[in-house]
Amino acid sequence: MIAVWLSELVVFALVVAGILAERPAALAATGGALVAAAALLRFAPPLRTALAAGFARHRAAALAGGAVLALALPLALRASPYWTFVATLALLYVTIGQGLNLQIGTAGVINLAGAAFAGLGGYSVGLLTLSAGWPAWLALLMAPWIAVTVGAVLFVPILKTRGHYLALVTIAFGFIFNILMNNLEFTGGPQGLKNIPTLRLFGWAFTSKPALAGVELPAHANFYYAALLVAGLTTWALRRLHDSWLGLALNTLRDDEIAARCCGVSLTRGKLLAFSIGNLCIGLGGALYAVMVGFVSPPDFDFGYSLVMLSVVIIGGVDSIPGVVLGACLLLPLPERFRFLHEYRLLLYGAVIVVMLLYRPRGLWPAAVRRYR
Repeated sequence: MIAVWLSELVVFALVVAGILAERPAALAATGGALVAAAALLRFAPPLRTALAAGFARHRAAALAGGAVLALALPLALRASPYWTFVATLALLYVTIGQGLNLQIGTAGVINLAGAAFAGLGGYSVGLLTLSAGWPAWLALLMAPWIAVTVGAVLFVPILKTRGHYLALVTIAFGFIFNILMNNLEFTGGPQGLKNIPTLRLFGWAFTSKPALAGVELPAHANFYYAALLVAGLTTWALRRLHDSWLGLALNTLRDDEIAARCCGVSLTRGKLLAFSIGNLCIGLGGALYAVMVGFVSPPDFDFGYSLVMLSVVIIGGVDSIPGVVLGACLLLPLPERFRFLHEYRLLLYGAVIVVMLLYRPRGLWPAAVRRYR
């Protein structure tokens, strides 16, 4: 157990050092240390086997250690509030990615309009707070259900299409949503919705600076802990759903619809349920983004962000619950870390994706094979 905690602490220290490194030499040194650690695990099978056995044997302790380090991250990043904001975005993409993974990975329902459903959550929060006068916490609870309702209406043409045609339907919906938000007057048009009220819980405004262990943290730490709680609960709930009989039925629908029907699985009910639960998670992530930033506009939810959401699932591992967490935690901070490369940043990002598709086509954390007792 000590070895498990020590390995987690080493990875945490290297990640924090890589994030806070400002000079190229320091960044190169940290990157070299990470590569050396990965090479040590790759070319030292006894060490890799021992660590894998330790994590399997002490799974609860490993999860507890990871939770403690996740709680301590804003404390380690207090010198750079911007990176606390980036970490919060990564957690929002964990929530969104888990919903999208349920749709695409578990049930095989292709959804390339993730940004549109996130935008439904964000715009719903803005309209409910600014126009209807709802408190932010109540609008945050209601907004995901609006995304679910719109998704249920969209499900009618989705049910009648398959494969590439299904993808085209969702792409068309994403563009329709963006055009409507640009042209409707009550949504603010191209200017979007401004001054969305922040969250207030039990009299505590999320714009206030919290303190942890006697150390004052940036205000974004409030949203970080809220996003961490939501991402943790979403991951836990969808993991339980994935391992249940319903997850097995959705996997059957994804692999062979005819065989699933022969086994008594309802195609309409299963896909609608997966699509609705996924949109609930995606809309919740968009609603949290709106109250955190206080502003939403059409460019925040264009088709490019749908591709980023899809990349989180593909890079992490399709139908892999922990893979989505890993994909979001890599895909969001890494482009920000290499922003100083300007035009070469996208080139490196594309090269990483190509290399991964060549050598890790099932993702960085592939989905485990189902086992039965």
